[in-house]
Amino acid sequence: MSGPAPTQSAAHNAAAAPAPARGSARANFVLFVVSLLIALLAVEIGFRAVAGRPLLKFANWRKERVATDRLGEFKAVPDPVLGWVSRPSSYHNDGYTTLEHGIRRNFTETTIRTGAILAVGDSFTEGWEVKDHESWPALLEKKLGVPVVNAGVGAYGTDQIVLRAEQLLPIVKPKTLIVGFLEEDIFRAGHSVFGAPKPYFTLEHGSLKYHPPPPMEQVRAAGAFSGALLGLRDVLGYSAAADYLFARLNPNYWYRAGTRDEYRKANNDPVAVTCALLARLKARTDREGIRVILLMQYHAPQIVEDDAPTENAERVTGCAEALGLTVVDQFGPQRAPTGGAPRPGDRRRADCLWPSCGRAARRHARSSIPPSRWAWRSRARAAARTGPRRSGPALRRIP
Repeated sequence: MSGPAPTQSAAHNAAAAPAPARGSARANFVLFVVSLLIALLAVEIGFRAVAGRPLLKFANWRKERVATDRLGEFKAVPDPVLGWVSRPSSYHNDGYTTLEHGIRRNFTETTIRTGAILAVGDSFTEGWEVKDHESWPALLEKKLGVPVVNAGVGAYGTDQIVLRAEQLLPIVKPKTLIVGFLEEDIFRAGHSVFGAPKPYFTLEHGSLKYHPPPPMEQVRAAGAFSGALLGLRDVLGYSAAADYLFARLNPNYWYRAGTRDEYRKANNDPVAVTCALLARLKARTDREGIRVILLMQYHAPQIVEDDAPTENAERVTGCAEALGLTVVDQFGPQRAPTGGAPRPGDRRRADCLWPSCGRAARRHARSSIPPSRWAWRSRARAAARTGPRRSGPALRRIP
């Protein structure tokens, strides 16, 4: 009989059939992931093309927006060394124009001019709320007839100003360096956050130690689930399409930066740090044959209300003169147009360059100063002054 044969044959065929491959499930998963990534990449490229975003730019778009929100007041972008710098390369808004490295344009120049004068400082040097041609570096250039490169950056402390000068010296190659300090800039050097994260220095065994800026946002996860969500957000932040989508679906989740300190003091002596940085700068400029002028400036309330510079300003100008720097202290010349009289016996002489010193001072800077008067001279200062000294100013967020 042939009945059992088919059964044995079927059993034999079943036994001979190959078992399912162990890696098939893994291969399917990998294929799914690759397909998903390709689809997401196609969406990303399509979105960037339609929205006019750079197709090849690799950046965390979410973090860039957080930084822009925090630094927008300063017309700045984050910098890993300086904390922030002015927006570079032809940024233009309401009479404010920049070149490479965030240099502010004075007139119609399109490139950084080398071999003449470099001016560094904070918003007083940068020319906050005035047009390009109205900043004091532009006025000085017009008066002298030589290029004055305006490298001022709003809200800088003295530490950032010196670092900025050190970075730009090999680029600008100046014969003269003007370091513009606002009295409050000394106070800012005593902070690791001043409006935004910034670097700071400490003196350890007599040597300067640099501390980089803390993160722009410091997020502390409340638990494992919250940490996973924040981690996912960090990954998705590299997608311009995800940034656009989540910014509209849930901006609180997408842009929430956690704790945000507007001001955080550093454990240092800002005057000692400033003087040590000036000494380091002086040693370098001496080697390179660059003349350095320290221009000390003040806020209007100090000029009108105070009878003398603050103790911090006097200590910094004193150590600068001891180093052999040319010091131009604007307290007296700025005070004169307000109706206040300089202290009797004060022999310091300087001309007001800051466009906001007052109308009389502006006219004086623009038309009354012959070029020969720009031959600045150092003056010796007594190591100690008699009479009461004033403490530094209260904390103010002024760019």
